[in-house]
Order: sequence, then C-alpha cells, then structure tokens
Amino acid sequence: MSDAVIVNNSMNRRAFIAGTAAAGAATLAGCSAQGHHKINARVTNSQRVGISEDAYKKAWQRAAGMVAKMTLEEKIGQTGNQTPAIKRIGLPAYNYYSGEALHGLVRGGPVTSFPLPLAMACSWNPALALEVYTAVSDEARAYNKKDNVGLAYYSPQTLNLHRDPRWGRCEEAPGEDPCLAGAWAVNVIKGMQGDNPNYLKTTACAKHFICNNTDDDRTSVSASVSPRNFWEYYTRAYRTCALDADVFTFMSAYSAINGVPCSADRFLLTSLLRDRWGFRGYVTSDCDAIYNIFNPHHYLPTLHQAAAAAVQAGCDLNCGNTLPKHLGRAVADQLVSDSDISRAITRLLTVRVLFGEFDSPQSVPYNSISFDMVDSPAHRALALKAARESIVLLKNDNNFLPLQKSDLKTVAVIGPTAGQCHLGGYSGSPFVRISPYDGIAQALGAVAYHPHDHVWPQDLQAVSAGVQTQTSSEGGMDIGWIDDGAWLEYKPQDFTGKSHLAIRVSSPGNGATIHAHVDSLQGRKIATLTVPHTGGWQHWTTVSAAITGITGKHKVFFKFSGPKSGPMCNVEWFQLRPASAAAKPQPKAGQPVVIFKPGCTVNGPKDEKMFAEAVVAAKSADVVIMVCGVDQSIDSEGHDRPDIKLTGVQHELIQACFKANPKTVLVISSNNTVAVNWEQENLPAIVSAVFAGQAQGTAIADVLFGNYNPGGKTCCTWYKSVDQLPAFHNYDIMKGRTYMYFEGRPLYPFGYGLSYTHFKFSDLGISKGTLAVGESIVISAVITNTGLYAGAEVVQIYVQAPASPVKRPIKQLVGFQRVDLKAGESRNVEFTLPYTEQALWYWQEKQRKFVLQEGMLKVLVGSSSADIHLNTVIALQSCTDARLGGPETLTTAAVNSVVM
Repeated sequence: MSDAVIVNNSMNRRAFIAGTAAAGAATLAGCSAQGHHKINARVTNSQRVGISEDAYKKAWQRAAGMVAKMTLEEKIGQTGNQTPAIKRIGLPAYNYYSGEALHGLVRGGPVTSFPLPLAMACSWNPALALEVYTAVSDEARAYNKKDNVGLAYYSPQTLNLHRDPRWGRCEEAPGEDPCLAGAWAVNVIKGMQGDNPNYLKTTACAKHFICNNTDDDRTSVSASVSPRNFWEYYTRAYRTCALDADVFTFMSAYSAINGVPCSADRFLLTSLLRDRWGFRGYVTSDCDAIYNIFNPHHYLPTLHQAAAAAVQAGCDLNCGNTLPKHLGRAVADQLVSDSDISRAITRLLTVRVLFGEFDSPQSVPYNSISFDMVDSPAHRALALKAARESIVLLKNDNNFLPLQKSDLKTVAVIGPTAGQCHLGGYSGSPFVRISPYDGIAQALGAVAYHPHDHVWPQDLQAVSAGVQTQTSSEGGMDIGWIDDGAWLEYKPQDFTGKSHLAIRVSSPGNGATIHAHVDSLQGRKIATLTVPHTGGWQHWTTVSAAITGITGKHKVFFKFSGPKSGPMCNVEWFQLRPASAAAKPQPKAGQPVVIFKPGCTVNGPKDEKMFAEAVVAAKSADVVIMVCGVDQSIDSEGHDRPDIKLTGVQHELIQACFKANPKTVLVISSNNTVAVNWEQENLPAIVSAVFAGQAQGTAIADVLFGNYNPGGKTCCTWYKSVDQLPAFHNYDIMKGRTYMYFEGRPLYPFGYGLSYTHFKFSDLGISKGTLAVGESIVISAVITNTGLYAGAEVVQIYVQAPASPVKRPIKQLVGFQRVDLKAGESRNVEFTLPYTEQALWYWQEKQRKFVLQEGMLKVLVGSSSADIHLNTVIALQSCTDARLGGPETLTTAAVNSVVM
C-alpha cells in the first residue's frame, strides 16, 4: 500500500471483517450444496418488484445454457464491457456500457435533459423520480430500437451521499440522508427497469459501492470506516436499492475500504450483496477499477492476480480490459477457475435474456415504445415540472418575491451562470436549452439584449451520436467528445455583410479539421479551418477563415476530420465577423428590456471592464437578478474543491451590484451548494436553482414572477464555511457530519425551504403509545394552507432515540410526504412507523448486530430538520433477538434463490 492514502485507519480490517462476518452468521440462512443462497425474507416471490422469480430462473437457465457452449477463451472474452460476438452459438456482440442516464441520456439530441439528482431530490417527491426515469428509459428503449445501442446503463443512481460539499461529484447524489436518498433511488430504479414481471426495460446501476466520497485520489485512497458508520449510514441507501427495488447492477468503486480495494472485496460483493441482501444482478467495476487493484493501490503485485481477486470477490464485468487480457494467465496459475468465470458470464447473460434480446420483438412489450417519445412534448413538459419542483426559496424578506411584472421596465440579469443553460455532469445535448437569462426575458415578453453575437452550444439543432455538451473553463458551455466524422448543426445565422468565420476551439492532441457548410451537411462549403494543438481540453484559442459570396440566413454545419483514435477537439462558440454592433434595442411602448451582463467568469480574475459594465447595468435597472454559482470547472468527477465559497470575484460582484441597487435577488444556479453568508445577511431574497435541466430558465422565471410557488426543500445541509466540517477524508459521520450529528448553526438546515404561502401543523396523533416486536404505529397530523396561494409543503417525520450507551443521531428522518394544498385547504397526513425502521436501531459493535434501546422514543413532525412543529413520545419495547425484529431480519420463511 505504499502509494495508497489511508487516513485515520484506526479500524483494523481483520476486526472489521470479523464483526461483519459474525453478524452475517447471526442473520443469514445457510447455503445449499449446489451453491445457491437463501435470501432475505423481506424479498419473497410475491413481494418482488419487477422481474418475477420464475422469469429470473428461466433467464438464468437460458444464460447458463449459452455459457455451457463456450470455450474458456470465449468466456474470458465476455468479461469486458465491449464483448465480441460468438457467431457459432448465435451470440451477438454487446456493449455493457450502453451509456449514462444520470438525469437523461448522455448523447446527442434529440434527448430530454432533466435536473441534476442533487436538484431533483430537493423536490422531496419520489413519485417525480418514477415519472422522470420512466421517461428516460422510454428514450433509452426508443434509441435501442432505432440504433441497437444497448440497454445496460452505468447510471443512475450514485449513492455516495452528500456527506461533505467539497466532494467533486455531489451533484450526482440525492442528498445527504439515507432515508430520503433510498426512497428517491427506489423510484429511480423502478422507472429505469420497469414493472414488467418478465422483462427488464433497462438496467439501473447503484454506484459507486462503497464509500467513494473523495475524487482527487479516488483510485488510490482507502476510506477508514467503523462498523457503526458502515451499517448505520453508508450501506443504507444501497441496501434499499437491493431489497426494495431489485436493482440489477452494482458498480464497485475505485477506492478501497479499510485497506481492501472495493473491486477485490469479497465481503462487499458477495457476502453482503448476494448472501445478505439477495442481489440478483451483476457487478461491474468502475473504469478501470480492476487495474487499480494492481496500481495505484498496490494491493496485489500482478495484473493477473488482480483479475483473479476481482472475479473471486464477485466482480462479474470489467469496465475496461484487465479481465479479458489477464484472466487466462490467472486460470493457468489456478488463481481462478473456469466455473468462477462461468458464473460471472451467466449473470451477465441473464440480464441480456431479461432484456428480451433473444426473444421475438413482438413478445417484448417495451419494443412498442415509439421514437416519437424522444424529446416529446410530454417529456419537455415533465422536464419543466421537474425543474420547478427542484427550486428552493431560501430567503424572502418582506415578500420581496414574487416580482410584479407590471412594475418592471428594465431588468438587469447579471452573473457568470446566467447566460448559459448549464446542465452539469453526465449530460446529453438536448435541443431545448433555456438559460436563466432567456427564461427571464421570455417570461417578461421582453426585448432580449445580448452583448455579443457569439453562437453557443444552446443554439445547436442536432449533433452526431456521441457528441456531448459540457462546462467550459471560460465560464460557459462547450461541445466535446468530437471524433473523426462527427458533425454539428446550428440554427440559421445571418451572413449578410460577414467576411470571416471565427471558432473558439481546444485540442490536447494533434488537432482536427473543421469543414464548415451551410444549409445541409452536403451543402455549400464556406470554409475549412485547422484546429491546432492547444495544450489541453480546456486551453482555448480562436481560429478563423475568410468567407465570401454568401448572404442572408442559413443553417450552419460543421463536419470534423482527423485522427481516428478518439475525441479530437472541443468547440465553445463561433462568430460571423465583423461582429454586429451590440446596440441596446428600443422596446415598444410598455415592453420591458432585459439586459444581460455576466460581470465576471465563474473562477477567473477580475476583469475591470466587464465588472464595471455589470454595476452600471445594476444601477439603471428596476430590479437586479444575480445568477451565480459554481460549475464543473470548480468541482467535477476527478476533481474535489478545497472551499465552498462562491469562486472568483462573484461575492465581490454581488456586493457591488447590491450597493448600486438594493433591489437585488440572488439565484444560485450551481452544481453544488455554496456558502453565501454575506448574501443571506444582506440581500432581500435568495433562490436555489441547482442546475435544473433544459427548462431551468423557464422554471426560474416562473418562481421569480409568481407563476409557480416554490415548494422545494434542501436535501443536504448548507454549511457556512469549511471550518464547520471535519477533515475531508474523515468518514466518521458522528464527527459532526450531516444534520444527524452537526451541532453547529448551518447556513440552511436539511429539509429547509420557504413558500409564498403559509402552513399550519396541528392534531398530531398516534395509533398507540407502545411499539413492540412485529408491530407498527400510525402517526398522523393535519396540515393546513393558511395563506393566499396554492402551494406544496413537505411534512417531515423525525425520531430521537431513547438514551443509549452509544452516541445516537440528534434526530433522524423516518418519513416524509410532499402535500399540495389550495389556499385554505387542510389534509390529514399519515405515516407508518414499523418496529424494523433502521433509525430505531444501532449497530452494537461488541455484539456484532443491530440492537434496539428500549425507552421513550421522541417523534418530531416538522417542515425541516430545524423547524419542528409537533412532537410526541412512544414507548419502545426491547428485542433480545435481532432475527425477530431488526432492520435486516431473516425468518424461517426465507426463500430459495437461484443467485449463484
């Protein structure tokens, strides 16, 4: 482990495994002689969601029959994500990395892009997750029917939770709480996998298993995790996905846990996933996490040993080529057997059988999904609904919002994230992209005033397969993943009086050639431009070429040629020169003007001219709408951030604009939470709009102008500074992480969000005063909308455990419900609290099992973790045998599974 980073490794790996293994012995049924396991009694054939046990058994048998016909070499060839065909047995080639679907398909348009998971989870509406991911899987099925792209997706759902806002991939997580995240993820998975008992719609992927919450060092780091943290926090959302959603793919993480790389950890991938939770699908490595077992983890000295360890641990598929290249040597050295590999391939092919790949198209109901569903009006409407529900009103002094349109003649939209429709990581390239600025201008019926005539990615009408948009280091968006043969289509542009075409490009390699055409891909060629080596993907230069003999409006097409070894270049914008004069438009009578001035970039130094122009615009406006935040240039996959403040000179810009015009509202358009302490103290209103998908601009405008009453709630704690956080690599939740253990005063608490109306909580009731083994209690409360507007409130139920011999959470979420109420309407809301609820139990490290502390359980009903309106107590009775009532219970009713 010479290169691995092991932080605070106080928990010995042997002790950790001993504790978990003993727990497994206490709660797991034994294995049969055939190697089949018994699974958790919560999951019986009648309780299965999605694929029935009978359909699974038949699929397994068909898959096993195919594997029995393969040679060892052919089996090994099936262990990488890009598998070759085996024509002699009729097996087509397959790509198990069909793509990503984190918040929409990651591909060129047409496609629908929804808000980031960190945004959508702020809706606190799992039913929305089911709607959204049903739409995503509809588009996945439609593309597979059209282009045979595959149905095995590597996302959603990321379940490394938002325990620390410095993590680079917080945008992918549905918050910090395992109850909320688990409920959300279950519906995500149901949406992706469908509800047909015989066929999978697609696969969803629970990742990155487990404790992969740092990214700068993710391929070498080892997380030190105690048994209590492991069982009470880190495993919970994953367990929910396995037990309650029957997810069919898990992804093992790059990182190690307590010294063992996750992709080589048999306890994680077999004892826990399969033996304890009854997982039926396949495990894929992250790309290429199996290589990382060898280097940089240095856990094993050779690649063939690493390959053998991964398969023996229960990793069935390699995103990468370490398994296909090195398993042959591992078999020769007797480190892994033919039957081990057969088992892995059978798991993979079982899923392909369940896709219906080997059945007649007519027998698979999902094959009836039409390509008309892709980017359909219904999906566009759903994207707007999801964006609206994701928005959180953080501050609204003296009812500053909603803004009255009739009072506004001039509106200044200022900030580095205002002019682009930022989608965040793992995003497709939708044809609809409404920036905050455009949404505000459209809502006001205003004359849009753009200070330049650059043509950005949001002006695309179509792209070739594989091309994606992403965040640019210069503050906007750029177009990436451009390889040889790729093409882009833009909206019509006016060529009148233009003599040159300029394109902003980057390339880390040998560059590329851009062939510019008008009207069609085969239309008139107007220029050929050479993209040079610029030194990196985000190192930009502008190339230009003369154009002649063209006038009027024409669609613009770029075709790319160059090396055939992969992506060649990025494109940020293009411009027809000479540039048009950026004259301020003259509105008609009664028509407002919306002026956009970025003022600064997300992370760049102060540009005095740009900064001053923004302040002047603020001073002359009736209202200033600041749109600020961080993007992928600050935190992203492979890149953590050191601080949580707004970056660059954004704080300075906000303060200067507020000084010029106190009628200033801040919209946080960002991929992560940010510390806006001065802004919270001084500005009259703040709105959180974590990157909310293709319709974000419309949704933001709807909230600002009162067309939609925000009902979102924070899905994680917003801290005031990193000084309130433990060391980044400290995985002990009990050291002040999340609302459950944080004892300070946050900027915004978990579950917090305001509304344009008001709600009253009353009439708390419980069905009985004692909760014993095998029982449940019904908790009820009446919620009344006492304000003037229709709106949504999220009723949240927390518990405080009885005094225990160990540290317990300050409070813990056990249930929630988003309730839409008209003005004056009341509704009785009910929750069921079972004895097996995880929050009632804790992991007893000496006894190596879940235990429950008897005593008085406090039940709290509120509108956030910090706003509790009603409370009562329930007497918890003790349970001496965890097998009779704990959160992971087995009974004699356990059923047999064909999971090998």
